Amino acid sequence: MENKTLVNILQNIFCDITKRKVALIIIYTVVLLVGITGLTVMISLLKTNIRSLTTIAFLNLMVAHFLFLLTVPFRIYYYASQTWQLGQGFCKLVSAMVHIHIYMVFTIYSILLTVRFLHFYKKTQRTEFYRRLHGLGASALVWCILLIIMLPLVLIQYGHKTIPENQCFKFGDELQEHHVYALNMVLSILIITVSCFQTCIQAIILRQMILKYGAASSAQQEFWVQIKNLSFVLILLTCLVPYHLFRLQYLNNTKDLNQINEVFLAITGLTCFDMLTFTGKSICKVCWT
Repeated sequence: MENKTLVNILQNIFCDITKRKVALIIIYTVVLLVGITGLTVMISLLKTNIRSLTTIAFLNLMVAHFLFLLTVPFRIYYYASQTWQLGQGFCKLVSAMVHIHIYMVFTIYSILLTVRFLHFYKKTQRTEFYRRLHGLGASALVWCILLIIMLPLVLIQYGHKTIPENQCFKFGDELQEHHVYALNMVLSILIITVSCFQTCIQAIILRQMILKYGAASSAQQEFWVQIKNLSFVLILLTCLVPYHLFRLQYLNNTKDLNQINEVFLAITGLTCFDMLTFTGKSICKVCWT
């Protein structure tokens, strides 16, 4: 019997339009409901100390999730009706927002994890900004840099080739342009590499703590901080890395894999579950720092 890769198996499952439509509607509905719930709870629980790096990171994640969630109902509408009546300009915006959300979440996670790793190894003693304005300025800088990178990418990647009337999210042909292909390949490899590197560091830190404290690890404040870090790493590994591993293959076969690409792309929206992990203090005894 011929061996089949996971991508081929999933492609066979989702080649049926009805199955794919139902899967996409379910995933995005779950993302929308969980995202709204998490944001609502986070607004009521978020600390007022906006000099804290963790608080600034949460605020930026909330903004990124909020902007993304605004576009999710339009995706659900399209997959339910299988027709797009809102114009191609708005289609490009909705399509681009999911990618902006991916890179913003990845950037925030990477910065937060890097600072916390350095703090654990005593390479830095500060996890707060000196003034509130510094924290807000750093957030604005991150957003500006990301948008400066993303907006040209969106302008380059979308809109040069026509797509069927009343259809949306069919920009696979744009990826055949050499510069667009190269940029997407670099971004995917970067996200996979950084995520795996951070996973290794987190595993080493947890191993060191368990070896040092043994059964008493759960009584250590730093241990629960690392558990929170582990939740970030797991979200990267389960929501972002699979999509970008698939994207390496998708970039070389956009026509055949366009349908399953939408399913993998929808899974990246599950990063909105991170809001629920932030509110689990009373259940998981996670330390807020």
